Amino acid sequence: MRTLTTLLSVTVLVFTGMLAHADDHAAPTQPVGMVYGMDVSDPAAFAAAMTKYWNSPTGKQSPGIAILRQVVAAGESSISHLVSVAHPSYDGMDAAFALNAASADWAAFLSEVDGIATVVTSSVFEGTGLGSMKNNIGAGPGVATLYIFISVSDPGKYAKSWQKMMGDADLGETDTMLFAIPAGGVDDTTHVASISGKSVGTVMAQMNANSADKAFQKFIKDVAGIRTIERKIVTVDLAVFGNTGG
Repeated sequence: MRTLTTLLSVTVLVFTGMLAHADDHAAPTQPVGMVYGMDVSDPAAFAAAMTKYWNSPTGKQSPGIAILRQVVAAGESSISHLVSVAHPSYDGMDAAFALNAASADWAAFLSEVDGIATVVTSSVFEGTGLGSMKNNIGAGPGVATLYIFISVSDPGKYAKSWQKMMGDADLGETDTMLFAIPAGGVDDTTHVASISGKSVGTVMAQMNANSADKAFQKFIKDVAGIRTIERKIVTVDLAVFGNTGG
């Protein structure tokens, strides 16, 4: 596995928090970025380093929003945390890369986390704008999310079936979004579905309810020949950093 310093020396941390900010401010529904699955040996020190960076002059200039998530279930994977930052566009990502390239604050962050965190997986993501955010759950401490990593052979057909299911199914107290994974990813993953709620219990109760939902059952039947589930993980948000609009 690659160390955090070698992988991130030319990049900024990225992911899904811009779908809805922790303070309920509006945000782009099609953010782009990267997500890193991390094996962190000293969570407190890692969180402190992230806090220091995002409170630094460089962090305050960054157009991104970072999220630190604890992984509570990941099967046999060694991933303990997800580190995320989302941007409204690739131009925003490029601006963050350039900002960090000459930043002493970024160099200090890399030095502080070297040896306590290892990158296990890394992926580029793109928001598809498909899904439902009617509960406006967003990201913030305590928010739980089930991520379903999917390999899709016919994205157009899948997206059509997905959005029809979103309109017909009862999503309860959860929000569900679909992301494309154009690079990186886990196994043969092409897309990730996220189901978020205010607790792990809320999310898992909704998944149990889905199994009896007619719209969900029809969706599973419609995409059976074009979809393979690669992996599922459950996370709980620990902190949100960056320009959250407050």
